[in-house]
Amino acid sequence: METLMHQVLSGLATGGIYASIALALVMIYQTTHLVNFAQGEMAMFSTYIAWSLIESGLPYWGAFAATVVISFVMGVAIERAIIRPIGSRSELAVVVVFIALLVIFNSVAGWIWTYSLKTFPTPFTAAMIPSSKYLSAHEIGAMAITLIELAALYVFFRYTSLGLAMRPSGVAAALCLIRSSRCLGSNVPSARRPR
Repeated sequence: METLMHQVLSGLATGGIYASIALALVMIYQTTHLVNFAQGEMAMFSTYIAWSLIESGLPYWGAFAATVVISFVMGVAIERAIIRPIGSRSELAVVVVFIALLVIFNSVAGWIWTYSLKTFPTPFTAAMIPSSKYLSAHEIGAMAITLIELAALYVFFRYTSLGLAMRPSGVAAALCLIRSSRCLGSNVPSARRPR
């Protein structure tokens, strides 16, 4: 029974990480109406950047902050140079471009960091979070971060003007008189004043 409980709870902790990536995929689709097949590879690439910064001697949270900035700049560059120009093309062209991005990120990561497994340090130690016989401190920390992330996104989508503009129905954006295209890019139609 203890083994079963450990496997179930450990699976929930790991599932939280996959849920975060899936949530990012859904948010991108809702704002651009494009399915980014390279989402997982981009997350992997960012993780390798963080690993390299930590290995070079940067503290964990310093590497985390630097990776967020670097990944943000990379994301903006990819959106402006690749995603925005193909937004009006056929669906097949969009799929081909995103699959090409997936292959490029995978190949470049293998070229830079090789394909051997790397050990990534955890920010959650037993001194910070008391572990249990079912979960390690890292797994408890991962679950806590996932729950905090979900709560923050709920508040963002429920109570901020930009979050309301990003909601899939578009009704909230129209009622709040928000120009969605200005906030989210040229692929999203502008909300007009209701009559």
